[in-house]
Amino acid sequence: MVAEQRRQQILQLIEEQGAIRISNLGHNFNVTDMTIRRDIDYLSELGLVRRVHGGAVSENDQRINLATTFLKRNTEYKSEKERIGVKAQEYVRDGTTIIIDGGSTNVLFARNIDPRVHLKIITHALNIAWILSENENHEIFVPGGLLNRLTMTFNGPEVENIYRELNADVLFIAASGISLENGLTDPTWLDTSIKKAMIRSSRKVILLIDSHKFDLISSRTFASIDQVDLIITDSSIDREFHERYCSTGIDIILA
Repeated sequence: MVAEQRRQQILQLIEEQGAIRISNLGHNFNVTDMTIRRDIDYLSELGLVRRVHGGAVSENDQRINLATTFLKRNTEYKSEKERIGVKAQEYVRDGTTIIIDGGSTNVLFARNIDPRVHLKIITHALNIAWILSENENHEIFVPGGLLNRLTMTFNGPEVENIYRELNADVLFIAASGISLENGLTDPTWLDTSIKKAMIRSSRKVILLIDSHKFDLISSRTFASIDQVDLIITDSSIDREFHERYCSTGIDIILA
């Protein structure tokens, strides 16, 4: 079993049981306790679990609950995310430079980009770069660093520094949560620093986010609401949420 599969199963056990012990996991997965400790340290750094003596527990705080596994992100609300990805194509212009953030919604957005459109595409998401690599009209630049296999994105100061040097017409960004008070949030601290750099490098910022993430808060804010030019979400958004956000002047497009 590869590391990322083992970590996903560890997360599922913690979510089901609320807590796990390192000694039990080592026996279950037929690996050493040291390997399990490294797995838990890795998941803890991502904000997915909280390390305790002898094991790990789930984070019940609302600010961390949004840190679901990449496996879940790829399967949850797929039809809504697909509609968002299709709708966002209306803001892809021939001959422009765009940045595509990582995340399951942006993967579906990338799959729907017209291969006939000439674009310069910047993305630190390995899976998105792979999807778009078949299209000869797309010039692709990938800021590389340390690969996070859970999210399939490159992380680290190298990625952040490269984004600081770039200039893009449009950024299609993702978030784990959005609220009027806390703005755009994400549980992964390394990712939020990169997101901030992407925003500074882009003339227009479009947030692609499914309706279930409205009024949810993750552990770190990376942008205020007024830093976003446009939000594209699905039509399943709660009417009260939609009216409250729109009343502040936020431009929201429904897919």
